Amino acid sequence: MNVETGVMVMKDGKAWGVAYFDGYSTTYGWVDPHFAPIHNPKYCKAVTSVTYPGSPYERELLTGKLVHVRRETHVIIEDE
Repeated sequence: MNVETGVMVMKDGKAWGVAYFDGYSTTYGWVDPHFAPIHNPKYCKAVTSVTYPGSPYERELLTGKLVHVRRETHVIIEDE
């Protein structure tokens, strides 16, 4: 089992993360929390800490909330 703890920016059951990536461009948005990054609360003190100053995403991030999370990943091998 792998356990990750930290903070995520969340809104309406979704978390902030990579919504689209094709090798040429990356788009951020509200995604399933399973796929969103967990940030270190030592460095992530505000919702806008997950982007850079002046980012076009700042306004949207301000609609979210910084929450403490714990993500547990279990891998069960069934074919052995």
